[in-house]
Amino acid sequence: MILRSKEKKEISGEDKPYYLALLGIVILGLILRLIGIKHGFPFIFHPDEPTIIRSSLGVRFNPNPKHFDWPHLYIYLNYFLYMAFAKFRSLIVSVGLRDKSAMLFPLMWNENLIYYYLTRCFSAILGGLTAIPVFLAGKKLFGKKAGIFAALAISIMPYHMWHSHYALGDVPMTFLISWALYFASLMVKEDKLKNYILSGLFIGLASSMKYNGGLTAIMVPVAHFLRIFWNRKDTKDKKKIKIIDIRGVLSLVLSGLSAGIGFLVGTPYALLDFKTFSRTDGPQGAFWQFTNVGSVSFTEHISKFFSETFIRLLSDTGYVAIPVFFIGLVYLVFKIIKKKLTKNDVGLIFLYLVLLPLIWYLSGFKNNRSHYYFIVYPYLAVIFGHFIYLGQDRVSYFFSKKNKKLIKILSWVYIVLIFSPLFTKSVINSYRYYRGETRNMLYTWLLDNYDPTEALIYNDKSLEDVFGLIGIRAYKGLENYSDFDKSLVVVRGKNEEEKDYIQDHVDKFTEVVKFDSKMRLGEDIEVYRYVSPEVLDPGCGCGK
Repeated sequence: MILRSKEKKEISGEDKPYYLALLGIVILGLILRLIGIKHGFPFIFHPDEPTIIRSSLGVRFNPNPKHFDWPHLYIYLNYFLYMAFAKFRSLIVSVGLRDKSAMLFPLMWNENLIYYYLTRCFSAILGGLTAIPVFLAGKKLFGKKAGIFAALAISIMPYHMWHSHYALGDVPMTFLISWALYFASLMVKEDKLKNYILSGLFIGLASSMKYNGGLTAIMVPVAHFLRIFWNRKDTKDKKKIKIIDIRGVLSLVLSGLSAGIGFLVGTPYALLDFKTFSRTDGPQGAFWQFTNVGSVSFTEHISKFFSETFIRLLSDTGYVAIPVFFIGLVYLVFKIIKKKLTKNDVGLIFLYLVLLPLIWYLSGFKNNRSHYYFIVYPYLAVIFGHFIYLGQDRVSYFFSKKNKKLIKILSWVYIVLIFSPLFTKSVINSYRYYRGETRNMLYTWLLDNYDPTEALIYNDKSLEDVFGLIGIRAYKGLENYSDFDKSLVVVRGKNEEEKDYIQDHVDKFTEVVKFDSKMRLGEDIEVYRYVSPEVLDPGCGCGK
């Protein structure tokens, strides 16, 4: 017993640097995601955020949101978050600190914005914490170093970091999928019923966060049968290990039941209000979501698989994860052909057997969106972490006859170079959130400079929120500028036709101010002033 306790202490001592590194990675992920979390305030520019917030606030009146365009788990979680916040605010009032808290943190008492702030922070925190289950999955499949690199990858994957700034369920869904992946990784190595149940439960909860989370259920049977086939490969008496047996079937069934329970825990009215849930004639029904994305022909699907992978996923994941993904695929195929597979390759086979069908299926949608692919991010991160570790190991081996200090320096140079595209893009995007939106800059400028005697002309519908909050009556269409004696013309992200129009009338406009979108959110906004010739020179007779 004494010897065992000493061994445990030694093991924990060995693990300590990795867990400290993981803590640093989580903190880095949280910083990148929480910077600029108030972007857009006092406006909410993302059209989907109000649905989550209003539905969550509405739960206090009716527990059935009565729409299934999104499942309801995130709505309920935010409802409980808001109730806890309401209790906290009541406590502040009861101890007489309301005025002081309003001075220090006025947003706390802003009923229009505080719930968006809370939910955005919730999403960002879950996004940062996703590094933990990704690390555990990588550690289980390939070792601690691979797990650390995988955790770092998911923490600074640019689009995952970007989307964590919104009050939406995609990033929280990825957090839950990552836990499902961890328990499925345990299934690859060991046959324990609890791993089936927990993996299924997290898959169910993930699908109750966003429906496409349910697609990852493929990981359970893949992990189950891969373990069986690999064990049969390693034993001489293959009859001892049956491909299908009562225990295996029971484990898979219980995993499926667990997933169903997880989904219904988060979206109980899928069963209680199945009539609405099953509607296909509009966004109120869940089944409408599956028909709305559409599908493409098989020939087009093949083309889209590569275009989605090498354009959308390549950019969203930071330009290095996808090349590593395909290098790993070639590496794995080569080892299979040469029959050189080792026990360490089982985890890699597992990840690719899940990842390839998911990417293939998603790329077949007629209407693709970047956030649909969040379900593949944890797998990509673990594969990336594994091959970065292998690469570092090869660097160390190649220079093994050199001095240790040189090996360490070269290893760090390799890591910095390979992660720099992800880190650089994430830092830039985080800085863009920090600097805010060009429409916010226009709003501030109009508050100080707008002349009520001027008509406001604009070209982009997305500017209407800005004018509406100030109470300015505005007219859409650049051609309307000459209908008034004085006009302020606001142009956002003009297209080629609008550029030509401005150029043709440039002699009649005076540029007042320009809000550059460089290193900011949004598009360029230019503000021009028009004054009719009659106003400039009343005696010119220009109007005759």
